[in-house]
Amino acid sequence: KTLSPTRIADVIPLSYGFLQQSTPDVESYVRRLIAQTFAGEMDSQILTGSGTGGNVQGILGTSGINSVSNGGTEVDYDNFLSALSELGADNVDLTNLSFIVPSSNVDNLASTVKFTSTASPLLDLKAEQGGKIGEIMGYPVYATSQLTADNYLVGDFSHLAVANWGGLEISKNDFYDDRRFICSINAIMSFDSAVLQPTAFCKITKA
Repeated sequence: KTLSPTRIADVIPLSYGFLQQSTPDVESYVRRLIAQTFAGEMDSQILTGSGTGGNVQGILGTSGINSVSNGGTEVDYDNFLSALSELGADNVDLTNLSFIVPSSNVDNLASTVKFTSTASPLLDLKAEQGGKIGEIMGYPVYATSQLTADNYLVGDFSHLAVANWGGLEISKNDFYDDRRFICSINAIMSFDSAVLQPTAFCKITKA
């Protein structure tokens, strides 16, 4: 695979009044804001990037990944099992999988049962550090707002390459709006990602 840098940037204006009453907590807030902005954009690009117009080629748009559709009804346990079967047929290591689910579907997944009239939730909620929100069939589950409702992704993410060029660069611009005494924090980074083995992933869709 050939990777080339795609640049993403963020500009955060800081008013004179904000800086005058700033504390170490405010500094932490700005740092978190920068981190969350870049993390969200990287999620979006890596998962759903179009691959054109300066965008990364996302996993869901990569040619050759597996796909399971349930014909328009809500995704259920059988669909997730079918996805595992698709991956297993392609000799993917089924012990190293993870699920990515839409944040908007967490309630549905936690209330849907695998077997009728039993206490067998499809998603066992258990939030942990690192972003894991629970497990589906024993596999770790992560939620993101970058996936649309009723569309899921499962795969072995060791087959995804992510490259960085120089890391995150941050600078201060004292003249962002000098007439109003507003400066800014400017941040930029260069990265790219590519699926190394498309058959190591499977999308599960409602459509």
